[in-house]
Amino acid sequence: MELLCPAGNLPALKTAIDCGADAVYIGFKDDTNARHFAGLNFNGKKLEKAVQYVHDHNKKIHVAL
Repeated sequence: MELLCPAGNLPALKTAIDCGADAVYIGFKDDTNARHFAGLNFNGKKLEKAVQYVHDHNKKIHVAL
């Protein structure tokens, strides 16, 4: 069993990982994503930071388009 948590921004991602999530899923902010909410989803630069944080903690990250 795996605990998979949503993360709409970097602070939420860090909280999920720090609180025991095995993996997180995030949205990628580009033209393919119909969910354009202020402060939610990741752009290229924030995605790099998110991946690095998750991998530094030996966890997994899933990106939804």
